[in-house]
Amino acid sequence: MVVDTIRTLKLLSKWGANMAVGRRRPVIAVFSMTHYCNFYCPMCPFGDADKEGQIVLARRKDLTTEQWKTVFDKVSSHCVWSIIEGGEPTSRPDFMELVRYLHSKKMPITLITNCSLLHTIDLDELKKYIQFVTCSIDSVFEEPYCKVRGVTPQTYRRVMDNLQLLTEHKVPHYFNSVITKYNTQEFIDQTYFDRAKELGANAVSFTFVEDRSDVDYSLLPDRETMNKVCASILDYMGKKKEPQVMIPPEYFQQILQDGRGHFDECGVWKSIFVNGNGTVMVPCWKFNSPENTYSLLEHSVDEIWSAPQWDIAKTCHDCEVLGCIWYSSQPVTTFARNYMRGLGKMISKERPELAEAV
Repeated sequence: MVVDTIRTLKLLSKWGANMAVGRRRPVIAVFSMTHYCNFYCPMCPFGDADKEGQIVLARRKDLTTEQWKTVFDKVSSHCVWSIIEGGEPTSRPDFMELVRYLHSKKMPITLITNCSLLHTIDLDELKKYIQFVTCSIDSVFEEPYCKVRGVTPQTYRRVMDNLQLLTEHKVPHYFNSVITKYNTQEFIDQTYFDRAKELGANAVSFTFVEDRSDVDYSLLPDRETMNKVCASILDYMGKKKEPQVMIPPEYFQQILQDGRGHFDECGVWKSIFVNGNGTVMVPCWKFNSPENTYSLLEHSVDEIWSAPQWDIAKTCHDCEVLGCIWYSSQPVTTFARNYMRGLGKMISKERPELAEAV
């Protein structure tokens, strides 16, 4: 699918006009399709060990197919890009129906998945509707992968096989890794990059884990190890080898120098993050309370983005190393120079017909 450039330009013009009068609105849509995930990642709230209870929760709280379509209708008039994630989005029986519908709204789609269920999906059909698959591959080696993700070696091998399927079906994909104390060595010795290339990834992206406030353990590496990771990734980026690192070097430079990323004001408002039950937490998940939670089935995007709680984002700097928050809070020039260049390089290899649109 060729990106609808005219639609994108119109929405960006609308977004710019809102900004000019001080009216902030989202430009990226993130749809958390379900409360269920078949993995046990300790850094993620969907990694709950009680999977039977999680299935019950998903059946009770997940939006229906028609409700998600209503949400897509509302959000598509604002956002230039969409991201489908979870829980594990491919676990929904109506996954492909929802992808088709979102595609019909002319919303370019990125799918974020743990890749364990891709063998159950028609990948040739999927690539008609999405731009990229973001593969959550925290480690490319069996032992640390299983430790970070809380899964068996059999699951690891299934994921590796499914990555091969993506390559065989020519589905554009890149890897994203959350760096925890369990998987630092492969970034320090740079073996992650060679293995990622072998597995078909032309680009990779990273973030250090941001420890959850609702648990009594830390997954963040110690400062000395973080510095080694940052120095090694910066060294790799300087070599300009493939796979391309999609997050800007400034992220790693700032953590190396000061132990955290820098931004003047949190940019979380630039994305609308819709939970599996259709709610939006304002300004973000760290402020999860009834008074900060709005249903997108009951309210418009304009109503939610006019809520007073967004003022919290002007002064909140709680997220010290979370890459997505750091990224959204950077100047537009940083985003354009690094992210679009990275995507452009990947697209030119996987889908040359899209290169000009990006």
